[in-house]
Amino acid sequence: MKIVRIIFGCLLLTVLLSCARVFVPFTLELRNEYQLTDQEIRELQFYVSDKILLEREIVDVDKRVSQEHILKKIEDKILDQVVFRSYTPGVAVDVLPYALQVAFEQQGYLTFETDGELEDPYYFKSDRYGEEVKLKIFDHCWWFKHYEDEIYSNGLVDYNEQEYWVFHPENRPQLLVDEESLEKVIENRRIVKGIKQKK
Repeated sequence: MKIVRIIFGCLLLTVLLSCARVFVPFTLELRNEYQLTDQEIRELQFYVSDKILLEREIVDVDKRVSQEHILKKIEDKILDQVVFRSYTPGVAVDVLPYALQVAFEQQGYLTFETDGELEDPYYFKSDRYGEEVKLKIFDHCWWFKHYEDEIYSNGLVDYNEQEYWVFHPENRPQLLVDEESLEKVIENRRIVKGIKQKK
């Protein structure tokens, strides 16, 4: 009986491992290797590698916050938080030479950029950052360090026509692609053979 359980467990583990998704960083090298068109990139399933938190202080809760967002009250302030967990799925809504705008919900998008090196992944960074913004952020969120140590602020970003502070882990979140999604796009590519004149 024990041997049957061990064999069954091994079979189950094999099935689970064969069903496991494979995620790879999206790079220029991958884009060139598969000769992906802008339209094909829009058909890929993307994921964000690490958690991203957008946050802003709000005054008018009813008019300015969507139902999907999280509201938090800290030190008599009401905060609107938009959380993108690891492996949140998204789609490219705009394809630029060295950047992709990726939507993870119906409204708003995040921009992922590459430094231009073939092997470098597309990563998320703020629209506006630097020492001045950093000091402004510390004024805004002095309490945040006590609240969640593994997250730090990395500037400001415009999201869904609002300005948000950006928080994410020290490793910059990257754009991942599901290999299965990539294979489907390649399989759907139709090659035209042409028409020869009849003799």
